[in-house]
Amino acid sequence: MGRPRASDEPRIATAVRLPESVHRRLHAAATERDVSANLIVIRAVTEYLDRLPSADQVLTPRGAATGAGS
Repeated sequence: MGRPRASDEPRIATAVRLPESVHRRLHAAATERDVSANLIVIRAVTEYLDRLPSADQVLTPRGAATGAGS
């Protein structure tokens, strides 16, 4: 039996250039956990995007939302 799919959504191939040391670490981590490198990348990117502030939060000057400095 093969490994379970990371998602039921259609998949799109994307090329990412990784430093050689990161590539080695990624594949070593995948091998140690008996999962695909693809699964680790999908989960890592998903977790990062879930924590990423919205564009509004990043573009709003500090204090503008609270009226500080007025």
